[in-house]
Amino acid sequence: MLKMMMLFLLSGFFLLSGCASTMYTWKGYDNKLYSHYKNPAEYAEYVENLKEIIEAGDQSGTVPPGLYAEYGYTFYVQGYFTQSITYFQKEYDKWPESRVLMAKMIDNAKKESKKAGKGAM
Repeated sequence: MLKMMMLFLLSGFFLLSGCASTMYTWKGYDNKLYSHYKNPAEYAEYVENLKEIIEAGDQSGTVPPGLYAEYGYTFYVQGYFTQSITYFQKEYDKWPESRVLMAKMIDNAKKESKKAGKGAM
């Protein structure tokens, strides 16, 4: 009887574990980030990878936390402040936990835009 009960519980566990779904669309982000750290000269490829992950996540509403901010930061470091603000705002709107940081990043991008006169880039 005990063996039958254990078999029933284990089969239920394996059946339910097979139904698990992912909450976010990562699309190999960890490998892409690792590759970027190994080859920082291939920055453009890394930015393109972030764009692909975000586009896939936008379609299903499963963009992972931090990805909008990271993608926005790639624009920020290149001096494209208007685009960076767009993605910082998306992070701000989707993830309440990041609002303090994103508000500061948005402020910084606005200040840098005024200083550089590149807001429309």
